[in-house]
Amino acid sequence: MRSFIPSKIPVLLMLLSGLCLSVLAEGEQEAQKPKVEQATGWSLSELIDALKQNNPQLRSASESARAVELGISPAQALDNPTLSVTQDPLRNSPLNVNSSTGMAWGISQNFMWPGKKRLAGEVVKAQADLSKEQVNLLKLQLIGQLRTTWSNWQQTAIQIDLTKVQVQRLEQIKQITKIRYANNAAAYADYINAQVAQAQLETDLLGLQRQQKILEDQISALIGRKEPLKLKMAEVAVDQAKTNLDGVEAKALDINPQVKASQFVIESARKSVELAELGKLPDLSVGVLAHSSSPPWGFSNNNSYGLNLGVTLPLYYGQKEKNLIDQAKAYLASTLENDESLRQQVIFGVRSSYHQWTQSLDQLKLIEERVLKQAQIGYRLTLSAYSTGQASYTDLLNAFNALKTSEIQREQSRSFAIQAKVALDVAVGLSE
Repeated sequence: MRSFIPSKIPVLLMLLSGLCLSVLAEGEQEAQKPKVEQATGWSLSELIDALKQNNPQLRSASESARAVELGISPAQALDNPTLSVTQDPLRNSPLNVNSSTGMAWGISQNFMWPGKKRLAGEVVKAQADLSKEQVNLLKLQLIGQLRTTWSNWQQTAIQIDLTKVQVQRLEQIKQITKIRYANNAAAYADYINAQVAQAQLETDLLGLQRQQKILEDQISALIGRKEPLKLKMAEVAVDQAKTNLDGVEAKALDINPQVKASQFVIESARKSVELAELGKLPDLSVGVLAHSSSPPWGFSNNNSYGLNLGVTLPLYYGQKEKNLIDQAKAYLASTLENDESLRQQVIFGVRSSYHQWTQSLDQLKLIEERVLKQAQIGYRLTLSAYSTGQASYTDLLNAFNALKTSEIQREQSRSFAIQAKVALDVAVGLSE
């Protein structure tokens, strides 16, 4: 059994108390000091620019939209002219061209009823505008995904630093427990328990570092890179400027790519109805003929000419055009109903994201102003009391865990508030 010297207890308690206060000051200073950006690395704005340029999914959608846009001019252009050569009559066989005693050659051109080509081009143009808005929607979603992943990476990096501070706190608790144990003021089990808790935190630290690598790989995939990224650590501010919900909803109906795309679908459907109505009117064709005096292949010495006029009659009496018109009108009615449904979905998405964002701000405020501060005060008082033998190790460990949990909750609440704002921006239609 170790000797116990009562006369040394006051000195020991004073030393431990001073050590605890010093340790506590260092730990809180380390946990609360601002993050300094790294000198090099990718910032969020640089990642967004890289995503716009290199994301394969976005590039594919952009090329598809470009392909649709390139179809506007062909849809409005005239049909290609037709060049024809007629050998008549032929003796003995229709393939015995050299026996031809008469040759005519000509060129013909089809003319659609005025307005058909224009409407066909306008239908394709509306489809091209629709494709562009679909590209904008995809870009909005990808940038939102990038911002969310970036926020997760930042939060994980902060949590790694915070865990390192918590490991240091446990190391300091271990040293205090070791000193108390050496002076018969604490049980050896307290030291072992502190050591086990420290090992558990170090295991958590490895898990956080692994999670950080996974997030880096996700960001690399989003910007179209295969090699690893070095990201820039930055203090991400929480947007706490609450806005009016009615104004947010109105803005969403004005700029959301889904709503814009729906308008182009309606426009295309309306033009299709107009085009179907013109289908009841005939189309024309005009041809010019020249009769050669030196068959079978003499294109010169044309001694006579001819003119050919043709009319393409719509089979309206066969219900063909009527069914096409009814089909176009039914599609237009469907697009109008779908637009109304889409607007309701956009409003619902905005309201849901808005309420999650405002609730996350309230939760963050509660944790920062009450939970965390109380946990810090409780840990400080318990550590001081433990150093003087007025609190048990269990009380100290409970206070440490409460502080650790509240610090993690603060960072998670900050991350959730940032991500909730990103979700709200995406629901409204704001990419950055």
